[in-house]
Amino acid sequence: MKRVILFAVLLTGCVAFANARFTVSSENVVISQITSDEYKEVALTDLNQVIQNAVKEIAGEAYDVKKVEFDAEKELTKVTLTSKDGDSEKTVILNKEGKEVKENE
Repeated sequence: MKRVILFAVLLTGCVAFANARFTVSSENVVISQITSDEYKEVALTDLNQVIQNAVKEIAGEAYDVKKVEFDAEKELTKVTLTSKDGDSEKTVILNKEGKEVKENE
């Protein structure tokens, strides 16, 4: 009878240890970086003529316009261009006057 009680105590201890160990290992903290990208996709024709002309000038004969995005709060336009041969891609950010700016300005 002592062996049965000892076995039950050992089994209970093992189960408690396993659960405690599992609980500790499941408390991993996941940190993810959230970007605040306020750009919304728009049609190039929805933007003012100054921006349209600047995009056409930058694209020239070498690039096609892939995507146009606008940040109303900062009044910036992000244009993604792909080369005609499809080998390269570049992103340009323009202010409301059609001048190219750096991303962090």
